[in-house]
Amino acid sequence: MTTTNADILIIGGGLYGCSTAYHLAKNGARNVVVLERKAVSSGGTAKSCAIVRTHYSIDTNMQHAVESLKIFADFDHLVGGHVGWRRTGYLIVGPAEHAAPMRKVFEAQNSYGIDTAELTPAEALKIHPLLSFHDVGVIGYDSFTGFADPYLTTNAYAARARELGVQIHTDTPLTSLQRNSHLTTARTPNGDFCAPIVILCAGPWTNSVAAHMGLQFPYEVSRHKVITLKIERPYQMDWPIVKDLTTPDKIYFRPETGDVVLVGTGDHGEPVQDADTLTDNVELQHVERISKIIANRMPAFANASFTAGWTGPYDISPDWNPLVGAVAGNEGLFVAVGFSGHGFKLAPTIGEALAQTVLGKKVRVPIADYDPGRFAAGKQLSGAYGIGSIS
Repeated sequence: MTTTNADILIIGGGLYGCSTAYHLAKNGARNVVVLERKAVSSGGTAKSCAIVRTHYSIDTNMQHAVESLKIFADFDHLVGGHVGWRRTGYLIVGPAEHAAPMRKVFEAQNSYGIDTAELTPAEALKIHPLLSFHDVGVIGYDSFTGFADPYLTTNAYAARARELGVQIHTDTPLTSLQRNSHLTTARTPNGDFCAPIVILCAGPWTNSVAAHMGLQFPYEVSRHKVITLKIERPYQMDWPIVKDLTTPDKIYFRPETGDVVLVGTGDHGEPVQDADTLTDNVELQHVERISKIIANRMPAFANASFTAGWTGPYDISPDWNPLVGAVAGNEGLFVAVGFSGHGFKLAPTIGEALAQTVLGKKVRVPIADYDPGRFAAGKQLSGAYGIGSIS
């Protein structure tokens, strides 16, 4: 059995593992190894709807969203590679009781250079002609938001990381992870990998990895469903992403190839014990319920056809915000987990900040608020809309 020695070992080849690996190499790390049990972007990342929006009421989230948006919008120049970026704009609608906090977010977005404005229904209809606003108290819009392709994004980071010298080992599942003195050994069917610094980026599977070291992080895994719907009229690819805070599920929808609309939810989802048990089966009851909600917001979809559906895992922390940084009491161990369904849009700069933290460099966009130990310290993050992915 071979042994590979590394300076930094990353567990997980999803978007966060690959973004962090790229930024480590870019910042001077020379012996970085990534272990992925299957293929790059084969876990939770692959199921992401990949929306990149900046509407957050927690300032740290907004900072990362704004700075990451800049990278998505100019990825080939700033990083290198094609990520399928499509700028559509973002309409967010809410009930009257959300008007005050939403307006504060609009102001904050503008202070960071995002061109957010409150619209009248007539103005909003010019941007998206199928929407109905009969039960809406406030409408916001920014033109910068869009979406990307999660597979292309992750593989672009992986390719650039490899170009900078990072070793990415796929089809390399862990059989054990042991810490001895100041060195951690990851045992796999493909040999042992040893390093003084380990970063856990295994998404919903992070606690399965951490259990080898007797650790558990505060998050739970839930099942989320996405469906696509179609009507005779093509759903235009330049229509904006829509977030609907008037609905119990806090639904969102965006254009998708094939003239369809893609619909997801921002609720807690269904708890699951093991993310590996998820299938892409979406129950007819869910399709019918979401179809009715969509028809309320877009009456033209009253008789829409269901065209596809899939499920994906969320790793949800107690405050729906990520756990990123050093793990207290475990020298050389770092983690990035608990992204609670809104991690894709933050990955460029959180990967950068985590790499800078690991290397002891100045952090450009702060991650101190995401301290993995914040719950024990009573420092739970709280947004204007309460608990949820829009925090």
